[in-house]
Amino acid sequence: MSASAAAWPVSTVEVLASLAILAGAAFAQGVFGLGFAMIATPLLALFLDYRAAVLLAAVPLLVLAGNWLVANRRDLRHSGVSWQLLPGIVVGAVTGVWVHVALSERLSLLLLAALLAFSIALPWGLQRFRNDVSMAARRTAPLFGALAGITESALNVGAPFMVMFGELARLTRRQQLIALNLGFFFGKAVQLSLLSASAWPVSPLPLSLGVMISMLFYRIGDRLAGHYPEETFRRLLAKFIGLMVLSLIARAATSS
Repeated sequence: MSASAAAWPVSTVEVLASLAILAGAAFAQGVFGLGFAMIATPLLALFLDYRAAVLLAAVPLLVLAGNWLVANRRDLRHSGVSWQLLPGIVVGAVTGVWVHVALSERLSLLLLAALLAFSIALPWGLQRFRNDVSMAARRTAPLFGALAGITESALNVGAPFMVMFGELARLTRRQQLIALNLGFFFGKAVQLSLLSASAWPVSPLPLSLGVMISMLFYRIGDRLAGHYPEETFRRLLAKFIGLMVLSLIARAATSS
């Protein structure tokens, strides 16, 4: 991990707040299989430099996704169409790093807010889309992978396009989880590999602490998987994301 004078100065209070956010997001990821980046990234971006916020969430997510794929490795060979997403994810992630570096903080915050708003509207739209386009969706899997890779690498939130693909392609719940974690892992691997060519905006200690606390609470959440109603979580997550959209717009308005 590269660190230099370019690293964003993080106070003790900011570190503790960041660890608490990562812990809560990792717990939700462990219980429900999703939510880490969509909870952690906007919350961190409200008080940290945007690139520091993205990195603090990206490193633990790489580890969490890798852990999930290893734990479920026997299912991967039977995941079918999920692997067709990978070429697009890799190409999209490379493009996303360029976008991440090129965008100003204000524009990044506004794009993140727009993407989160899209994620709220997505379930509503999918419920009203009755046509069976599963074959067409599967044929265009690389395109969905590219969209997920770009947004995952640039904004830390690629899940909406993976969910959209999973629903349109009529994947099973298990196949959707595989697709999500493949996207998280390979998107983050490309993103962090390319970003490591320059100094990272966060020093190694907060990153290491973030990974450790995320793994701990992810494992706690994983032990409780299936004990809580997912539909209730999704409704609460949508309300939380709506609040984050408004908060990010306000943050962008005051950003330089």
